[in-house]
Amino acid sequence: MLRLGIIGCGRVTTMFHLKAVKEVPDVTVTAVADSNRARMEEVKEKSGAEKGYVNYQKLLSDPNVDAVAINTPPRFHEEMVVESLRLGKHVQCEKPLARNKEGCIRIKNVQQATGLVVLPVHNYAFTPCLATAHEVIRSGEIGEVQSIQLRFNNNLRSYRSRSDFRLEKKGGIVEDLLPHVLSVVHAITDFSSKVEAVEGWNKSYKVIDNLKLKLRTKKGVKLNCSMNWTSLIPSFKVSVLGELGQIKMELMKFPFRVAVKSSTGRRTIDRKGLRKYLDILQLKHPSFRRQYLHFYGLIQDVESPRFTVNDEIDIMRIMEEVVTLLHETDIT
Repeated sequence: MLRLGIIGCGRVTTMFHLKAVKEVPDVTVTAVADSNRARMEEVKEKSGAEKGYVNYQKLLSDPNVDAVAINTPPRFHEEMVVESLRLGKHVQCEKPLARNKEGCIRIKNVQQATGLVVLPVHNYAFTPCLATAHEVIRSGEIGEVQSIQLRFNNNLRSYRSRSDFRLEKKGGIVEDLLPHVLSVVHAITDFSSKVEAVEGWNKSYKVIDNLKLKLRTKKGVKLNCSMNWTSLIPSFKVSVLGELGQIKMELMKFPFRVAVKSSTGRRTIDRKGLRKYLDILQLKHPSFRRQYLHFYGLIQDVESPRFTVNDEIDIMRIMEEVVTLLHETDIT
């Protein structure tokens, strides 16, 4: 049994992580920590954890904790990951792993010295439909992938975050949403990309809340990406265009469904039953459970990592390039 400590008891923990852990029999929440005692007590009760701390370092010193899930705002990630590793804890950390490439490289060095697992949280990349799409692509049915269109529509007000870290700087949307988009690209095709065009504007907030990007992978695949915080209804749509056909997915609402159009006709691949709809209504997205299963498999050394710190360094490189280009615009 993997004894998990959760650091950070905000919305991402209560909405997603706790529900996912409860569906993984080999993982149990042993301790939780948050600087806000009320939030900590709430999650302690919901998780059934034996211990709760307002000082996360006390959780890291707890011998009954084998691994930690770090679900705090990004400014805390780097130091918390490093401290966790140095105190012998495996780490699963919400994106981004650090706020710059240097921070990720520092984490990589500590991880190599300790031999412990570090898994960046890229939950959407574990969405079941992506695995199905990958098999369709490998079969050759749609030919070589030519382009991928990704549109992440979000509603920041409806999310009701308990902190406003996303709005603290001009490029907050890059730190918040671009890792989701890039990690999904990583699940489909070649990961390393070159930024070709960036456009950002503000619609409802004083910072950039809408973003469009054009990138190109080393293999020449065109990536057309758009993301925002201002949509009424959240969605995450992905369209993969190949030489011989096309794949379409909606990762948020239909995480098992893949629509395929090729020379053999049109078809839809999906999971049967009503449970898939009930889970989404209850915010039990299957990607979070699958990521915890993967985390456990990495610690047991029975799986190969799907995301490494090197991948996170590549994501950070692209994010930093996008932020630099955004700072050249006149939005303040």
